[in-house]
Amino acid sequence: MSSILAFCALSAVLVVIPGPAVMLVLKSAVARGRGPALLTALGVLVADLVWAGASVAGLTALLVSSQIAFDVVRYLGAAYLVYLGVKLLLTRSALPSPEPDAAPSRAGGPLSRRRALREGLISDLSNPKTVIVFTSVIPQFIDRGARPVDTLILGTVFAVTGFLSLVAYALVFSAAAKMLRDARVIRAILRAGGAILAAFGVGLAVERPAV
Repeated sequence: MSSILAFCALSAVLVVIPGPAVMLVLKSAVARGRGPALLTALGVLVADLVWAGASVAGLTALLVSSQIAFDVVRYLGAAYLVYLGVKLLLTRSALPSPEPDAAPSRAGGPLSRRRALREGLISDLSNPKTVIVFTSVIPQFIDRGARPVDTLILGTVFAVTGFLSLVAYALVFSAAAKMLRDARVIRAILRAGGAILAAFGVGLAVERPAV
């Protein structure tokens, strides 16, 4: 229990720091509304749970043992973030209302919701820093000879903590977006978010995290 509490505290620190997932939630909240923003957060949660299961199965250890495989994941994640960032930077069309429960629109449609979920899922599955959490951080809170379920518990704690943090961001961002009436301001926010996402991608590509 003491290990779980200590890990909860560390997880809270790790997930509250804005990163690519937070920027994706911001993008979904401003451009599409609260529902899609929450789906982006759900996509990140699912990806974290996938990494937790992979960690128990030993797949994450195999991944970090191969620099080539690790770099492939890193470059794919970087390319995806740059793609999303550039896409936002180049947007010129008028943005739909950020209120998802208003009249039916492209912002709250099934396609947009699936895209929001997919963006959260893919960005986190291709984020090598998430892999490092499961291969380097979590083992420090587990005694030698611990059961695989202990790793799964801590992995789930990290995933849920991150999800709750993103839900909070989604609610705040979507509430703020509802108060914005100027399409130019919304477009400027999205372009700034696009620049930050692209910067995250470039940083991920040039950085070589210790594995």
